Amino acid sequence: MRLSTVRAGFVAAAAALALAACGGQNVGVPATSGALNASLPGDLLQPLTGCATSPPQYYWIFKGACDAKIMLKATGGTFSLADYDDITVKGSIGKNNAKGTVTIALADATDTNGDIVKYKGAAFLKYKAKGTTFIYAVAVNQSTQTIKPIAEKDKPILQYVITDSKGLPGKSCGAAVLTEGSRGSEVWSTIPASFKVSGHTLTISQYNVPNGFEFGPKSPLYFAINCFS
Repeated sequence: MRLSTVRAGFVAAAAALALAACGGQNVGVPATSGALNASLPGDLLQPLTGCATSPPQYYWIFKGACDAKIMLKATGGTFSLADYDDITVKGSIGKNNAKGTVTIALADATDTNGDIVKYKGAAFLKYKAKGTTFIYAVAVNQSTQTIKPIAEKDKPILQYVITDSKGLPGKSCGAAVLTEGSRGSEVWSTIPASFKVSGHTLTISQYNVPNGFEFGPKSPLYFAINCFS
């Protein structure tokens, strides 16, 4: 199965995570830290109805938490998905080149109990890595704009905070992004770094803009997180 229409988005996501692994701050901190403490207008985050459908999702449909969307403006926005299987995912997108307001749909899943729907009969590709892969996430730019982040001193362009009230399945975690292989099939590209866990929380903060990073229109970005001791 080819996903050539979203290949650019996959590549951009890989570049972003690679930068986070090499140059971003990746030490676990409490979920209330950093950009998530910023006072942002209430219209930046809106409830999303009918979220486990296409649209707002495309290709594989995630049926975990998918109840919120970012109404992203040039000044940025925050997101916070509801608790799903004792896991919450929240974070922020910083300054960017958006014109007006851009909608970003969000969803997560654990790939258990049928919470990732097959696409044209094909199952979502599991990420197999050291330890336990415990969460998948997808973000989809619903607009016709191509969104590019703009770096600001001491402010993250992207921040991801994952908390599992049961406890994360390890003391360190890794990340991967789904990319298109040379023959058109999908493959997971592992980011060569680990991120420390603090309590029940993992935080990844990224401060620099990688070359070529962009958030393409109607292009889903799929991520996987695994933890290990």
